[in-house]
Amino acid sequence: MEQKQEELRRLVEKTLGMVVKTPSDFEQLIRQIGEKTGQRLSLSTVKRFWGYVDKDNADRHVRTSTLDILAQFAGYQNWATFCQMDPGSADDESGNLANRHLYAKDLTVGTLVQLRWKPDRLVTVRFEGADLFTVVESINSKLHPSDTFHCSHIVEGLPLTLFNLVREGHITGNYVCGKTHGVTFQSHKK
Repeated sequence: MEQKQEELRRLVEKTLGMVVKTPSDFEQLIRQIGEKTGQRLSLSTVKRFWGYVDKDNADRHVRTSTLDILAQFAGYQNWATFCQMDPGSADDESGNLANRHLYAKDLTVGTLVQLRWKPDRLVTVRFEGADLFTVVESINSKLHPSDTFHCSHIVEGLPLTLFNLVREGHITGNYVCGKTHGVTFQSHKK
């Protein structure tokens, strides 16, 4: 069990893109967990799990709900799914993908989707039907309101390719959001 928790710590840090070792690192981690999973962990819980405080009990008395949230942040459905992973497979180049998905075919026309990626990009798009989206709002991004693009599938934590980006009636090509750390998303029905 302790080995699995150590693997989870390493994978969470890999997902975060940094080693967690200072108070500000822990604060950044809980912010990112909240943004990606929509769930909250306390600062003291995360510090205890990393052994930053109460080192003797870092791997003991960890609630399954805490492990579930950390596993979700790392791209797994829950702690149990993570535990089924083969040792060392966190570094494999292939395997099953447990990240949240959003399929255009499952959306209704007018659904708004918020996309976020590092460092501080926030883009809201509206589903127009088929696999067509229109940018409604763009903060700190090169995308412009009224840009349109095609996208059939969004996978949280992975880069998102916007196909056939159209700006002012001209196809500008394809555009990739979150090349290094991927995107997060939230959908809101109109």
